[in-house]
Amino acid sequence: MPSKIVTSEKNADIDGSAPGKRHPANAGTASFLYRSIRDLLAEKIETQRFPPGTILKEGSIAVQLGVSRAPVRRALTMLYDEGAIRAADGQGYIVGTATPVPMSTRRLHEILVSQSDDIGRSATWERIYAEVSNVVMSSMPFGTYRIQEEELGHYHQVSRTVAREVLWRLMDRRLIEKNRKSHWIIGQMTASDIRETLEMRQLLEPRALGHVAHSLDHEWLGQLATRIAEAIEAFPEGGKAALEDIEADMFTTMYARLRNARMLSSIERNQISLIVPRLFRQHFPIRDDLPAMKEYAQIVHHLRTGSVEVAQVLLTNHIVRIEQLTLARLRVLSELSPPQSAPYLIAIH
Repeated sequence: MPSKIVTSEKNADIDGSAPGKRHPANAGTASFLYRSIRDLLAEKIETQRFPPGTILKEGSIAVQLGVSRAPVRRALTMLYDEGAIRAADGQGYIVGTATPVPMSTRRLHEILVSQSDDIGRSATWERIYAEVSNVVMSSMPFGTYRIQEEELGHYHQVSRTVAREVLWRLMDRRLIEKNRKSHWIIGQMTASDIRETLEMRQLLEPRALGHVAHSLDHEWLGQLATRIAEAIEAFPEGGKAALEDIEADMFTTMYARLRNARMLSSIERNQISLIVPRLFRQHFPIRDDLPAMKEYAQIVHHLRTGSVEVAQVLLTNHIVRIEQLTLARLRVLSELSPPQSAPYLIAIH
Protein backbone atom coordinates (compact mmCIF):
# COMPACT_ATOMS: atom_id res chain seq x y z
CA MET A 1 0.00 0.00 0.00
CA PRO A 2 1.22 3.55 -0.67
CA SER A 3 2.57 5.49 2.26
CA LYS A 4 -0.04 7.78 3.82
CA ILE A 5 0.75 11.34 4.81
CA VAL A 6 0.38 11.91 8.53
CA THR A 7 -1.82 14.90 9.34
CA SER A 8 -2.14 14.70 13.11
CA GLU A 9 -1.08 17.60 15.28
CA LYS A 10 1.68 15.45 16.72
CA ASN A 11 3.38 15.58 13.35
CA ALA A 12 2.37 19.13 12.52
CA ASP A 13 4.76 21.23 14.62
CA ILE A 14 6.92 23.28 12.29
CA ASP A 15 8.76 26.31 13.63
CA GLY A 16 10.21 29.31 11.86
CA SER A 17 9.39 31.06 8.61
CA ALA A 18 12.32 30.55 6.24
CA PRO A 19 12.47 27.66 3.75
CA GLY A 20 14.98 24.96 4.59
CA LYS A 21 15.33 21.52 6.13
CA ARG A 22 12.70 20.60 8.69
CA HIS A 23 13.43 20.08 12.37
CA PRO A 24 10.65 20.62 14.93
CA ALA A 25 13.07 21.75 17.63
CA ASN A 26 14.71 24.55 15.67
CA ALA A 27 13.27 27.87 14.52
CA GLY A 28 13.70 29.06 10.95
CA THR A 29 13.51 25.61 9.37
CA ALA A 30 10.06 25.19 7.79
CA SER A 31 9.83 23.96 4.23
CA PHE A 32 7.37 23.98 1.36
CA LEU A 33 6.22 20.49 0.43
CA TYR A 34 8.07 20.45 -2.89
CA ARG A 35 11.32 21.33 -1.10
CA SER A 36 10.78 18.49 1.36
CA ILE A 37 10.25 16.06 -1.52
CA ARG A 38 13.29 17.45 -3.37
CA ASP A 39 15.44 16.93 -0.26
CA LEU A 40 14.12 13.40 0.22
CA LEU A 41 14.77 12.38 -3.39
CA ALA A 42 18.20 14.06 -3.40
CA GLU A 43 19.20 12.10 -0.30
CA LYS A 44 18.12 8.84 -1.94
CA ILE A 45 20.18 9.71 -5.02
CA GLU A 46 23.26 10.73 -3.02
CA THR A 47 23.19 7.52 -0.97
CA GLN A 48 22.48 5.48 -4.13
CA ARG A 49 19.24 4.10 -2.78
CA PHE A 50 18.25 5.34 -6.22
CA PRO A 51 21.29 4.02 -8.14
CA PRO A 52 22.45 5.55 -11.44
CA GLY A 53 20.00 4.74 -14.20
CA THR A 54 16.93 4.63 -11.95
CA ILE A 55 13.82 5.93 -13.72
CA LEU A 56 11.80 8.35 -11.59
CA LYS A 57 8.22 9.23 -12.52
CA GLU A 58 6.18 11.89 -10.78
CA GLY A 59 2.98 9.83 -10.72
CA SER A 60 4.58 6.83 -9.02
CA ILE A 61 6.37 8.99 -6.45
CA ALA A 62 3.22 10.98 -5.70
CA VAL A 63 1.25 7.77 -5.07
CA GLN A 64 3.88 6.39 -2.68
CA LEU A 65 4.13 9.64 -0.71
CA GLY A 66 0.38 10.21 -0.70
CA VAL A 67 0.66 13.73 -2.16
CA SER A 68 -0.50 15.43 -5.35
CA ARG A 69 1.63 15.35 -8.49
CA ALA A 70 2.32 19.11 -8.55
CA PRO A 71 4.89 19.28 -5.71
CA VAL A 72 6.59 16.10 -7.00
CA ARG A 73 6.80 17.64 -10.47
CA ARG A 74 8.45 20.75 -9.06
CA ALA A 75 10.86 18.70 -6.94
CA LEU A 76 11.94 16.69 -9.98
CA THR A 77 12.36 19.90 -11.98
CA MET A 78 14.69 21.25 -9.29
CA LEU A 79 16.79 18.07 -9.37
CA TYR A 80 16.89 18.26 -13.17
CA ASP A 81 18.08 21.86 -13.05
CA GLU A 82 20.75 20.83 -10.53
CA GLY A 83 22.01 18.10 -12.86
CA ALA A 84 21.15 15.20 -10.55
CA ILE A 85 18.75 13.66 -13.06
CA ARG A 86 18.14 13.88 -16.81
CA ALA A 87 14.98 13.75 -18.89
CA ALA A 88 13.92 10.32 -20.13
CA ASP A 89 13.01 9.76 -23.79
CA GLY A 90 9.45 9.01 -22.74
CA GLN A 91 8.05 10.15 -19.40
CA GLY A 92 9.97 10.88 -16.24
CA TYR A 93 13.64 11.32 -15.43
CA ILE A 94 16.76 9.15 -15.14
CA VAL A 95 19.29 9.31 -12.32
CA GLY A 96 22.77 10.21 -13.57
CA THR A 97 24.08 9.19 -16.98
CA ALA A 98 23.79 5.41 -16.74
CA THR A 99 21.52 3.19 -18.85
CA PRO A 100 17.87 3.51 -17.75
CA VAL A 101 16.72 0.89 -15.24
CA PRO A 102 13.01 0.68 -14.28
CA MET A 103 12.20 0.36 -10.58
CA SER A 104 9.37 -1.82 -9.33
CA THR A 105 6.53 -0.24 -7.39
CA ARG A 106 7.36 -2.42 -4.39
CA ARG A 107 10.99 -1.31 -4.38
CA LEU A 108 10.01 2.35 -4.73
CA HIS A 109 7.67 1.92 -1.77
CA GLU A 110 10.42 0.34 0.35
CA ILE A 111 12.78 3.24 -0.38
CA LEU A 112 10.32 6.08 0.19
CA VAL A 113 8.03 4.84 2.95
CA SER A 114 10.55 5.21 5.79
CA GLN A 115 10.47 9.01 5.66
CA SER A 116 6.79 9.60 4.99
CA ASP A 117 6.30 11.13 8.44
CA ASP A 118 8.81 13.88 7.59
CA ILE A 119 6.96 14.64 4.38
CA GLY A 120 3.73 14.45 6.37
CA ARG A 121 4.66 17.47 8.46
CA SER A 122 5.08 19.60 5.39
CA ALA A 123 1.96 18.14 3.77
CA THR A 124 -0.11 19.14 6.81
CA TRP A 125 1.36 22.63 6.75
CA GLU A 126 0.71 23.05 3.03
CA ARG A 127 -2.85 21.75 3.32
CA ILE A 128 -3.64 24.31 6.00
CA TYR A 129 -1.91 27.04 4.03
CA ALA A 130 -4.03 26.39 0.95
CA GLU A 131 -7.29 26.47 2.89
CA VAL A 132 -6.44 29.59 4.88
CA SER A 133 -5.12 31.34 1.80
CA ASN A 134 -8.44 30.73 0.05
CA VAL A 135 -10.39 32.15 2.99
CA VAL A 136 -8.14 35.22 3.12
CA MET A 137 -8.41 35.93 -0.60
CA SER A 138 -12.18 35.39 -0.61
CA SER A 139 -12.63 38.07 2.07
CA MET A 140 -10.32 40.74 0.63
CA PRO A 141 -12.82 42.63 -1.58
CA PHE A 142 -15.37 42.92 1.24
CA GLY A 143 -13.61 44.71 4.08
CA THR A 144 -10.85 44.55 6.67
CA TYR A 145 -10.53 41.53 8.96
CA ARG A 146 -8.41 40.38 11.87
CA ILE A 147 -7.19 36.76 12.00
CA GLN A 148 -7.14 35.20 15.46
CA GLU A 149 -4.07 32.98 15.51
CA GLU A 150 -5.18 30.69 18.32
CA GLU A 151 -8.65 30.22 16.85
CA LEU A 152 -7.08 29.42 13.48
CA GLY A 153 -5.15 26.56 15.08
CA HIS A 154 -8.22 25.26 16.90
CA TYR A 155 -10.35 25.40 13.78
CA HIS A 156 -7.91 23.36 11.68
CA GLN A 157 -6.87 21.13 14.63
CA VAL A 158 -3.18 21.96 14.32
CA SER A 159 -0.69 23.44 16.72
CA ARG A 160 -0.39 27.18 17.12
CA THR A 161 3.10 26.88 15.68
CA VAL A 162 1.72 25.58 12.39
CA ALA A 163 -0.96 28.29 12.38
CA ARG A 164 1.69 30.97 12.89
CA GLU A 165 3.83 29.56 10.10
CA VAL A 166 0.89 29.79 7.70
CA LEU A 167 0.30 33.41 8.70
CA TRP A 168 3.94 34.36 8.17
CA ARG A 169 3.79 32.84 4.70
CA LEU A 170 0.64 34.78 3.88
CA MET A 171 2.34 37.95 5.03
CA ASP A 172 5.34 37.15 2.84
CA ARG A 173 2.94 37.06 -0.13
CA ARG A 174 1.49 40.39 1.07
CA LEU A 175 -1.95 38.91 1.51
CA ILE A 176 -2.00 39.93 5.17
CA GLU A 177 0.00 42.25 7.42
CA LYS A 178 0.77 42.80 11.10
CA ASN A 179 -0.41 46.03 12.72
CA ARG A 180 1.19 47.91 15.60
CA LYS A 181 -0.55 45.66 18.10
CA SER A 182 0.90 42.57 16.38
CA HIS A 183 -2.52 41.54 15.11
CA TRP A 184 -2.76 39.68 11.80
CA ILE A 185 -4.80 41.87 9.46
CA ILE A 186 -6.45 41.23 6.09
CA GLY A 187 -6.65 44.61 4.42
CA GLN A 188 -9.47 45.43 2.03
CA MET A 189 -8.38 45.14 -1.59
CA THR A 190 -8.48 48.52 -3.35
CA ALA A 191 -8.27 49.79 -6.91
CA SER A 192 -4.82 51.13 -6.06
CA ASP A 193 -3.68 47.63 -5.06
CA ILE A 194 -4.81 46.30 -8.42
CA ARG A 195 -3.12 49.06 -10.43
CA GLU A 196 0.16 48.67 -8.55
CA THR A 197 0.32 44.90 -8.82
CA LEU A 198 -0.57 44.95 -12.51
CA GLU A 199 2.18 47.50 -13.11
CA MET A 200 4.64 45.17 -11.38
CA ARG A 201 3.39 42.24 -13.44
CA GLN A 202 3.97 44.21 -16.64
CA LEU A 203 7.59 44.73 -15.61
CA LEU A 204 8.38 41.28 -14.23
CA GLU A 205 6.44 38.59 -16.06
CA PRO A 206 7.45 39.29 -19.68
CA ARG A 207 11.09 39.38 -18.60
CA ALA A 208 10.67 36.16 -16.63
CA LEU A 209 9.03 34.56 -19.66
CA GLY A 210 12.11 35.42 -21.70
CA HIS A 211 14.32 33.71 -19.11
CA VAL A 212 12.35 30.44 -19.02
CA ALA A 213 11.07 30.20 -22.60
CA HIS A 214 13.86 28.01 -23.96
CA SER A 215 13.69 25.60 -21.01
CA LEU A 216 9.95 24.96 -21.30
CA ASP A 217 9.06 21.38 -22.18
CA HIS A 218 7.61 21.26 -25.70
CA GLU A 219 5.29 18.39 -24.85
CA TRP A 220 3.92 20.33 -21.90
CA LEU A 221 3.41 23.42 -24.08
CA GLY A 222 1.61 21.27 -26.64
CA GLN A 223 -0.72 19.88 -23.99
CA LEU A 224 -1.39 23.38 -22.68
CA ALA A 225 -2.14 24.61 -26.21
CA THR A 226 -4.60 21.74 -26.70
CA ARG A 227 -6.38 22.46 -23.42
CA ILE A 228 -6.70 26.14 -24.30
CA ALA A 229 -8.04 25.32 -27.77
CA GLU A 230 -10.60 22.90 -26.30
CA ALA A 231 -11.68 25.49 -23.72
CA ILE A 232 -12.15 28.11 -26.45
CA GLU A 233 -14.11 25.67 -28.61
CA ALA A 234 -16.41 24.74 -25.72
CA PHE A 235 -16.64 28.26 -24.26
CA PRO A 236 -18.41 28.98 -21.97
CA GLU A 237 -19.55 25.42 -21.28
CA GLY A 238 -16.02 24.38 -20.31
CA GLY A 239 -16.54 26.04 -16.94
CA LYS A 240 -14.44 28.09 -14.58
CA ALA A 241 -12.40 25.12 -13.31
CA ALA A 242 -10.81 24.51 -16.71
CA LEU A 243 -10.08 28.22 -17.12
CA GLU A 244 -8.49 28.52 -13.68
CA ASP A 245 -6.33 25.45 -14.30
CA ILE A 246 -5.09 27.05 -17.52
CA GLU A 247 -4.35 30.34 -15.73
CA ALA A 248 -2.46 28.47 -13.01
CA ASP A 249 -0.21 27.00 -15.71
CA MET A 250 0.11 30.33 -17.56
CA PHE A 251 1.10 32.36 -14.51
CA THR A 252 2.56 29.86 -12.04
CA THR A 253 3.82 26.68 -13.71
CA MET A 254 5.20 28.72 -16.62
CA TYR A 255 7.73 30.42 -14.34
CA ALA A 256 8.59 27.38 -12.19
CA ARG A 257 12.09 27.00 -13.68
CA LEU A 258 13.02 30.64 -13.24
CA ARG A 259 16.49 30.63 -11.68
CA ASN A 260 16.21 34.17 -10.31
CA ALA A 261 14.59 33.35 -6.97
CA ARG A 262 14.05 37.01 -6.09
CA MET A 263 12.22 37.67 -9.33
CA LEU A 264 10.07 34.55 -8.87
CA SER A 265 9.20 35.60 -5.33
CA SER A 266 8.20 39.07 -6.54
CA ILE A 267 6.04 37.59 -9.29
CA GLU A 268 4.23 35.39 -6.78
CA ARG A 269 3.64 38.34 -4.44
CA ASN A 270 2.25 40.53 -7.20
CA GLN A 271 -0.34 38.13 -8.57
CA ILE A 272 -3.00 39.52 -6.29
CA SER A 273 -4.84 40.76 -9.39
CA LEU A 274 -5.62 37.11 -10.24
CA ILE A 275 -7.73 36.88 -7.08
CA VAL A 276 -10.41 39.17 -8.53
CA PRO A 277 -11.40 37.10 -11.58
CA ARG A 278 -11.39 33.90 -9.52
CA LEU A 279 -13.81 35.41 -7.01
CA PHE A 280 -15.89 37.02 -9.75
CA ARG A 281 -16.39 33.65 -11.45
CA GLN A 282 -17.88 32.28 -8.22
CA HIS A 283 -20.81 34.67 -8.63
CA PHE A 284 -21.11 35.39 -12.34
CA PRO A 285 -20.79 33.61 -15.73
CA ILE A 286 -17.41 33.50 -17.47
CA ARG A 287 -18.57 35.17 -20.68
CA ASP A 288 -16.03 38.05 -20.40
CA ASP A 289 -13.07 35.64 -20.29
CA LEU A 290 -12.99 34.58 -23.93
CA PRO A 291 -10.58 37.35 -25.06
CA ALA A 292 -8.11 36.29 -22.37
CA MET A 293 -8.33 32.67 -23.53
CA LYS A 294 -7.50 33.70 -27.08
CA GLU A 295 -4.54 35.75 -25.82
CA TYR A 296 -3.25 32.74 -23.88
CA ALA A 297 -3.51 30.67 -27.06
CA GLN A 298 -1.42 33.19 -28.99
CA ILE A 299 1.24 33.42 -26.27
CA VAL A 300 1.64 29.63 -26.13
CA HIS A 301 1.67 29.39 -29.94
CA HIS A 302 4.60 31.79 -30.21
CA LEU A 303 6.46 30.04 -27.39
CA ARG A 304 6.11 26.75 -29.27
CA THR A 305 7.39 28.27 -32.51
CA GLY A 306 10.34 30.00 -30.84
CA SER A 307 9.00 33.55 -31.26
CA VAL A 308 9.78 34.44 -27.66
CA GLU A 309 9.88 38.22 -28.14
CA VAL A 310 6.43 38.16 -29.72
CA ALA A 311 5.14 36.09 -26.79
CA GLN A 312 6.58 38.64 -24.37
CA VAL A 313 4.84 41.52 -26.18
CA LEU A 314 1.55 39.62 -26.19
CA LEU A 315 1.86 38.94 -22.47
CA THR A 316 2.52 42.62 -21.77
CA ASN A 317 -0.49 43.62 -23.87
CA HIS A 318 -2.66 41.11 -22.04
CA ILE A 319 -1.72 42.47 -18.62
CA VAL A 320 -2.35 46.04 -19.79
CA ARG A 321 -5.73 45.10 -21.29
CA ILE A 322 -7.11 43.35 -18.22
CA GLU A 323 -6.62 46.33 -15.89
CA GLN A 324 -9.97 48.00 -16.61
CA LEU A 325 -11.83 44.67 -16.58
CA THR A 326 -10.24 43.70 -13.26
CA LEU A 327 -11.11 47.07 -11.69
CA ALA A 328 -14.70 46.81 -12.93
CA ARG A 329 -15.03 43.33 -11.46
CA LEU A 330 -13.60 44.53 -8.14
CA ARG A 331 -16.26 47.28 -7.99
CA VAL A 332 -19.00 44.72 -8.60
CA LEU A 333 -17.63 42.36 -5.97
CA SER A 334 -17.45 45.13 -3.38
CA GLU A 335 -21.21 45.64 -3.74
CA LEU A 336 -22.04 42.01 -2.93
CA SER A 337 -22.81 40.72 0.54
CA PRO A 338 -19.65 39.47 2.29
CA PRO A 339 -19.26 35.68 2.28
CA GLN A 340 -19.79 33.76 5.47
CA SER A 341 -16.50 34.23 7.26
CA ALA A 342 -14.47 31.56 9.01
CA PRO A 343 -14.75 31.58 12.84
CA TYR A 344 -11.17 32.78 13.19
CA LEU A 345 -11.91 36.03 11.28
CA ILE A 346 -13.21 39.19 12.97
CA ALA A 347 -14.56 41.99 10.77
CA ILE A 348 -12.95 45.31 11.68
CA HIS A 349 -14.72 47.61 9.24
